[in-house]
Amino acid sequence: MVLVYLLIRAEHGKEGLVKTALSKYDEIKEIHEIFGRYDIIAKVQTEDAEKFKRFIKNKIRIIQGMKSTEPLFVSDDETS
Repeated sequence: MVLVYLLIRAEHGKEGLVKTALSKYDEIKEIHEIFGRYDIIAKVQTEDAEKFKRFIKNKIRIIQGMKSTEPLFVSDDETS
C-alpha cells in the first residue's frame, strides 16, 4: 500500500472547486484547505506506486482549477 500526502496549488478562487472534485475519488482519504505556499493537502492511498502515478496523470492533473501538485510519500520504515 502506498500512502502519499499531496500538496496542491489551485488557481486563485478555485480552491473550493478543486476540493469538491478531489472528494469524488476513493483514493482520497482526507482533504484539508491550508494556508501558505499550498492551498490544499490531500491524503491519498493506492495499492502501489504505479497506480498512484496513473491516478495523478489520469484524474488529478485534469481537474479544472488545478495549478500544481507535490507528492510526499510516507516512509514504510518502522525502525526510524
